[in-house]
Amino acid sequence: MKKLKQMKKTTQKSIEQPEEVSGYLFFNKEKLDRVINGSTGSDGRLVGGLGKDASKDEILAEYDKLGGLIKTKDGQKVETGSFYDFKNHCAKTSVKIAEKANKKGILNIKTEEVGDEVKPKRKQKDED
Repeated sequence: MKKLKQMKKTTQKSIEQPEEVSGYLFFNKEKLDRVINGSTGSDGRLVGGLGKDASKDEILAEYDKLGGLIKTKDGQKVETGSFYDFKNHCAKTSVKIAEKANKKGILNIKTEEVGDEVKPKRKQKDED
């Protein structure tokens, strides 16, 4: 019985103070750490990560790519994929927050493209 109680305590995540980046609140500190510092590779070293010098917009897009919980300062949940374009595999160029949340209380983010249209990355062909 004691083991069962101990297991329940370890599986529940403790709610900590969220991190604020670019006016948004990030609730998953592990994902934010992976965005900045990278994740542990097969050899035990950190791989990837944007680094501490990355812009706040890059951090926001990568955190969104990992599916981390993002809320506004008002406490409204922001829809996943609002800052990262999964279709073109890149950060969105500009975003505009809708004023009203949908029925589930999640804000829908609408994008307004600035300048040229975002195009997907091309794979390089091997040259003979």
